[in-house]
Amino acid sequence: MTAFSMPIGMSRRHFLECLTAVVGLMALPARAAALDHLTVWGMPASPSVVLARAVASGALSSLVGDARFDVWRTADQMRAGVVSGDISLFAAPSYAAANLFNRGAGVRLVNVLTWGLLYIFAGEGVRLERIEDLRGKTLLVGAKNDAPDLLTRFVLKTAGLDPDRDVTLSYVGTSAEAVPLLLAGKADAAVLPEPAASAAEIKAKQAGIAVTRSLDVTELYAAHSGRPAGIPQAGLAVTEAFLDAHPDIVAALHAATVEAAGWVGDNPKAAAALIADPLKLPVPIIEASLPRFRLKVTSALNAKADLEAYFQALMSLSPDIVAGRLPESIFYWGS
Repeated sequence: MTAFSMPIGMSRRHFLECLTAVVGLMALPARAAALDHLTVWGMPASPSVVLARAVASGALSSLVGDARFDVWRTADQMRAGVVSGDISLFAAPSYAAANLFNRGAGVRLVNVLTWGLLYIFAGEGVRLERIEDLRGKTLLVGAKNDAPDLLTRFVLKTAGLDPDRDVTLSYVGTSAEAVPLLLAGKADAAVLPEPAASAAEIKAKQAGIAVTRSLDVTELYAAHSGRPAGIPQAGLAVTEAFLDAHPDIVAALHAATVEAAGWVGDNPKAAAALIADPLKLPVPIIEASLPRFRLKVTSALNAKADLEAYFQALMSLSPDIVAGRLPESIFYWGS
């Protein structure tokens, strides 16, 4: 008897029922190959709400037994997790993903989530209508040689100002540390990303202090770079090992982030509540920040020209920020 010939004495109907059951059992290993558990890692900033919503929506339920969302706290934690294999799908500044790729860490950029979230605030009594008005003033900046610092230097230089001579750049460890200093009048202005920018507005109002969201670094970048208004500052990245093993999960998560972006725009209060605990920030601050970070999900491949222009702008001031060169084409995921 061959493997699927009908035994003597067995009815055709019974034989077909048994055959169907055998074929179903043979298919079980493929279905069981779905991932048991997966953590999608956000970064400690408002744009991570898109990933939080994508996971909470159940979009991965048919592919992952237990999908969870968490937030990495420091860049060192993120890099160590990627290198060790503990972090596979994660939000990150786009330049950080490019740096990991160029250093052989096996990372690809899936999409861009946010297109500009950096602002310059004027302290109480400070007139700041154009970037040229920063001449002779003290400007608080978080994290020296990181993207906010380099973008600030870039727009200052393109406006004809020497960042090292015409403006006094006063560095603090993080952007959040600049907020109380600005409110206390310790500097004329401060460079603040979201959600620190919205936190500054809310805290200033509560204290009766007049600070002003005076300049939009994204608009300044566009005006002097010739690019459309938008800086591809952060997005979803994936390790190549995970992408090779689970391309369907990566594609499904990207599609879910596209849908999640629309949901966040329509439900800002619920979105803020969803991310408040992971970010350890009050809901009102997050809700206020959501309209300010230019949420638009675009595959990395479709955003390649903007990403390369952004990387080149950063490299003009600090080549090592992306390990000295533009990433190869394979870095940019697209579907």
